[in-house]
Amino acid sequence: MPIISVGLLLIAIAFAVVCCYIAFTLNRLSYNIRSLGRSVVKMEEEMNHITPEISTSLQEVNHLIDDTHEKLQATDSVFGSLEDVGTSVQSLNDAYKVKRQALDDAKLEEKLNLAMKGITWSEAAIQIYKSYQASKMNKVNQQREEVK
Repeated sequence: MPIISVGLLLIAIAFAVVCCYIAFTLNRLSYNIRSLGRSVVKMEEEMNHITPEISTSLQEVNHLIDDTHEKLQATDSVFGSLEDVGTSVQSLNDAYKVKRQALDDAKLEEKLNLAMKGITWSEAAIQIYKSYQASKMNKVNQQREEVK
């Protein structure tokens, strides 16, 4: 009999320990649920303040997107014009390439010599004009000195 009594005592002690553990766990669970309830209430209050601001922000974003879309549509013609300019430049480049291939080196040198002569004579004319202006200014300065 003493063995049965000791076994029953151990079972009773184990049952008491399990009951205490379950009570402790349920108490912690109750505390966590109350804390979660308070957090949910605070979150609802904050959401009531945030929701109108989010709605306003979304309306502004929608307006910004519409404005951007309109501006992008306005630039479509600019890009079309740029495409036309690019096509024109390409055509001009092709025409230049054809003319350049048709022009041999001797003709090119002859035309460049004519251009160089034109530049040389224009520089000479500019030098003569500058010296004329300088002499004219010297005469004016001499006349002023004589008057003084």
